[in-house]
Amino acid sequence: MTQFFLIAAAAATLLTAFVHSYVGERRLIGPLVASNAGVMSSTLAKQVVRFAWHLTSLIWIGQALLLLRAASAPPSLDRVLAGGIGVLYLIAASYSAIVTRGRFIGWPLLMAVGLFSFLSLI
Repeated sequence: MTQFFLIAAAAATLLTAFVHSYVGERRLIGPLVASNAGVMSSTLAKQVVRFAWHLTSLIWIGQALLLLRAASAPPSLDRVLAGGIGVLYLIAASYSAIVTRGRFIGWPLLMAVGLFSFLSLI
């Protein structure tokens, strides 16, 4: 069961990374970079914002690889790693759901990663 939940957490993480990059680029980063208001009048600011946005997705892909690695060798599963990922994602999901009153599309995926990570510990 541990392996299943770690793979599910990795899959949810990869889906989060894809949605973050693709939807974020179309709905947030693209329009933001296209504007010239305030700090967005600087080419460097536009490049840094876009880079930082997509770097987050790359980091999620790296995290998914860690979860898959743990799934491929359950005896070496680092319970602190899985528990830490679970705690951080549950906090992030709860915060974003509360602050945006459920309107942020990412909180369910974040919640899934957190729950699957925790369930892998059972």
